[in-house]
Parts: sequence; structure tokens; C-alpha cells
Amino acid sequence: MSDTSIYDATVPTEGSVALAHQQIIRVKRAGAFENITGDVNNLLDTTTPVTVKREVYGTKGTDSSDVIGLNHVVTFDCEAVRDDNGAIIQPWLKALLVAARSKGAANKVDAQLFDALDGSIDATEGTFAVAVVPLNTGYADKGGYKFTLTSDGVVRDVPSPVAGDGKPSIESVPTPNGKTVGDQLVIRGYNLGTVTAGTIDGQAIAKITIVDANTIVIVIPATVAGAAPIILTNPNGASAAFNGYTAA
Repeated sequence: MSDTSIYDATVPTEGSVALAHQQIIRVKRAGAFENITGDVNNLLDTTTPVTVKREVYGTKGTDSSDVIGLNHVVTFDCEAVRDDNGAIIQPWLKALLVAARSKGAANKVDAQLFDALDGSIDATEGTFAVAVVPLNTGYADKGGYKFTLTSDGVVRDVPSPVAGDGKPSIESVPTPNGKTVGDQLVIRGYNLGTVTAGTIDGQAIAKITIVDANTIVIVIPATVAGAAPIILTNPNGASAAFNGYTAA
């Protein structure tokens, strides 16, 4: 089942019993933030202040402190939805399970949280360490996991994606470098469901297939070679050039 909107927190993966939230959580996978809110329950972002001591001006020996940042601990539960062979069908869930069982940099993921309805509230974005324990669902035929994401280093306040201008935003091209004329490229990002035109290496893209709001497939036109900037256009305007793809 395709996720037709990154802002629709009410659409769970087929088979999930998860609840909706007014806060959205996205986890970066394959270079793009992916909305997982429809699959999670009991989403909670707990913050603690990071402070630095200072002396109160004019009152020697009296300490005070300033808040210079926040540590975040994000927790949520999710059901593991499986196919007929027992394999988990949520790609993001498998990626988080791998991270939780890894060490060092491989144990970290980039995540983003923001209000689902109010674009005036900044999003929280940063790198988080991943921990997981099995979740007791109370049903013999259902299993799940309880995740804890603990902020690692600086957590940023960034403009909310809800407040975007509606133009396409290209986050990644998962197709390997080196494709040539006539080959297909997968492009991931946001506001891609209404893309009507585009260019790659300055050449007009003749064939665009919309998969969902976050994914399209294009066919490389003639004369494209080497570093190939990609620009996509929808009724709201053109995206910034994506410079991360190299054709044959």
C-alpha cells in the first residue's frame, strides 16, 4: 500500500493496529526522511535541558544557569507486520532493528519530529542512538518492539516541512550511478506526486512515472552523461538542483 502523503499520519501499513498522532516522526532511510507515524503507538519525545553555569551579575558567588540546548529521548511502540513467510514487511522497521543491534556510527539514525498540523512550530531534527526491546502485545499471534531513540550531539530546530512552499524537494536518487540513455532512475523526496516536468543534465525528461508523493521514476533522455543535475517541476514551481547523480 503506497503512502500517498508524508503528512497523513492516519494511514498505517496494511495489517497494522497502530494509532494516529498529531506529531509526526520521520526516520531517514536511503537518503530521505520517511514518515513512520502511521505505524507507531505511544510516541513520546521527552526533553531535558542542557545548561551552563554562570555568575549572576552584581551578586558575587551566586550561581545561575542558562539553557543552551535540549537532550531528547524519543520512545514509541510498533507492531511487526509480517508476510506469509514471516518476513517483516516494513522496510523502516527492519532498518531500525539492524541499527539497534549495531555499534558505533551504525547504531545511529537521523530522525525528525514535528507537529502534523501547525507549520509555525519548528521541527526537531538530529542524530539518535537506537535501542530496542521486544513488545508484549498481549496477543499470541502478534509481536512488536519498543524503541528508544536518544539524541547524540546537537539537535537542531529546522523549519517544519508542513510550512513548505509545495515545490518538489529531491532528497536522494537510490539508483546506482552509471546509468545511461534509456535507463530508469528512481528519485525520492517530497511533493513529487504532482511533478509534471523536469530536466536532467539540462535535457528535458520525456517520461516521468509517479509512484507516490515521495517517489517518481524517470527515463534518462539522450545526450545525458557525467555529472547530471536533476530539477523537477510541479504547479508550485521548480525544485533546487540535485547534484548527486552521475550518469555513464
